[in-house]
Amino acid sequence: MRWCVLFLALTTFLQGAEERWVSAKSAPFEVLSNADDRAVREKLAYLEQFQEAFGVILGKKDPHLLWPLRVVVMKNVQESEIRLGRDAYIASVPENAPFSTAFRKQLVRMLLDANTNRMPDSIENGLIALFSTLDVEGTHITLGIAVPPAERNRDWTRMHLLTVNPDYAGRTRVFFNNLEQGGDFDLAYRNAFQKSGAEVEKQIDAYMQASGFGTTLVSAKPLNANRDIRTAEVEGDGGKVALADLLLAAGSPQAGSAYGKLKGLGADEGKALVALKENNEREAKELLDGVIEGDSKSARAWLEFGLLQAGPAKAKICYETAARLNPFWGEPYRQLALLEDDLNVQIRLLKKATAVEPRNIEFWQSLAKVDVAANNYVEAAKAWAGAERAGASPEQRLQMQEMRLKAETQRADFAESEKKRVAEEEASDLARVKAESEAAIHRAEAAANKKLNPEGKPLPKTVEWWNGDAKGPKVEGSLMRFDCLGTSARVAVQGPDGKLVELLVTDPAQLMKTLACGVQKTARPVLVQYNARADAKFHTAGDVVAIEFH
Repeated sequence: MRWCVLFLALTTFLQGAEERWVSAKSAPFEVLSNADDRAVREKLAYLEQFQEAFGVILGKKDPHLLWPLRVVVMKNVQESEIRLGRDAYIASVPENAPFSTAFRKQLVRMLLDANTNRMPDSIENGLIALFSTLDVEGTHITLGIAVPPAERNRDWTRMHLLTVNPDYAGRTRVFFNNLEQGGDFDLAYRNAFQKSGAEVEKQIDAYMQASGFGTTLVSAKPLNANRDIRTAEVEGDGGKVALADLLLAAGSPQAGSAYGKLKGLGADEGKALVALKENNEREAKELLDGVIEGDSKSARAWLEFGLLQAGPAKAKICYETAARLNPFWGEPYRQLALLEDDLNVQIRLLKKATAVEPRNIEFWQSLAKVDVAANNYVEAAKAWAGAERAGASPEQRLQMQEMRLKAETQRADFAESEKKRVAEEEASDLARVKAESEAAIHRAEAAANKKLNPEGKPLPKTVEWWNGDAKGPKVEGSLMRFDCLGTSARVAVQGPDGKLVELLVTDPAQLMKTLACGVQKTARPVLVQYNARADAKFHTAGDVVAIEFH
């Protein structure tokens, strides 16, 4: 019903005569009005002090919003919900009424979403209720005005005690920080207040029975609305574009016709978004092409134009521009990641997305999946933990917890497979080196044999060989190998016990005529007599004196 009344009022304004519109800005807020300048200054001053109080209580310096908030102040209009419009959050409020409780609740919810990791629902609900009664009078910010008795539940009471009671108020930021990092209630209570959870919760029980609740003053900006806030006239159709933006945010079918009567970049951006909603991509692309050529400052327009590009090069420029125009928006980084083949680049971009929007569970899930694809299982588990913290419901958080545990199992399995792979590679490398070494020996033996017997004639019958007096120890067995070592040679004889005895032949000329170098094709039974003398260079046990072939 509220939006129906708003539609009628906006249509009347859009069809009416030209009006004077004024505006004032202070990041992340903009206030426009077709009323007098006073309303603009007062509304903007309240929003700035509300933002300041939020930062003081939560310990956040310069808290921001995911999108700027544009407030349209008009005569005789009902307050609307805050919704995302063309390039900003937008809402309408009446000129001569304060911001409603519902508006304040929406605003603190948006500030929580943009500036904090998700905390327990009871904490966030309590904060929303606490800020719903925030009062601003110039530079006096009053926190803790009691909500109606029916709304004084445990969540509100806890936040009232911890932020208003001087025994706790000075350490509340530590409490919130612990909860943001995933700490449980008891740990957060102990770190912040040096009390157990049970002790604090018991005090909350007593606090809930109190008949009166005090208030506290919060440090405010030294802001004088009349002196420090300057208004400026809105150029062209800027005021009416804001009215059309309200229709777009509300999903009204009248938004298209409202933009159609207006001129300027803002109007064309609105027309393009309406065309996209109606699945008219050709018209949307033509409109956005003109908007981009006109140097649009809308991050949403640049991203939508990028999504309509056929090639990645132009799309990348659009997404990078969107990220620059709205550094608090994670979607441009996600789209950039989708253009990349390099997993490490994807991970870097998705980490940026999760950093600017830590409550966006889809960004955490995307990051975790890419980490798994890159075998970064430790990082994947961290990403699933981030997704678990970002979960909006217990069911969603449980699902993310299961994925985190699965990543831990995958990490262990991968570590084991890597260990096995490394061992196999080392064994394979050792076998390769051994094979290459044996091949080199065979080539040397073949070369020696060819030099000794270039025509490949059959070797003459092996005859006994001796060199000097036949004295010393003997070894009987099979001649397995005859190694040609230049001016000397080495014989390897395998005895009956299977042991291999290697002996040096100091004058092998005669033997080299009848024995092939290397491993013998047929092991010959031999009796070898030798002088025992170990030679470290040739690894032999003695010098051959005589060889008798059987």
